[in-house]
Amino acid sequence: MNVQVLKTIAFGALIGAALFWMPFFVLKVLIFFLIIGFIFRIFRGRRYYGPHGWAYADKIRQMSDEEYETFKSRFGGRCGYHERKEQGETKE
Repeated sequence: MNVQVLKTIAFGALIGAALFWMPFFVLKVLIFFLIIGFIFRIFRGRRYYGPHGWAYADKIRQMSDEEYETFKSRFGGRCGYHERKEQGETKE
């Protein structure tokens, strides 16, 4: 009978210690994964961010003059580029 009581007390103490330390462990694991994710985002760079990123640099370099003019007419007007250029606000 004493052994059963000691097993119950030991099990309760282990569960209590696990419940006490669980938030600290979970917080450390969460911070670890956030840091790893941040590092991957830094090294990923800008190659996945749309048509003006690094992914299109080789494609633009290999275009003929006519293809490049078509490309500029299609994508150059985004975010008010032409309006700022007409007002002299760009650095080009």
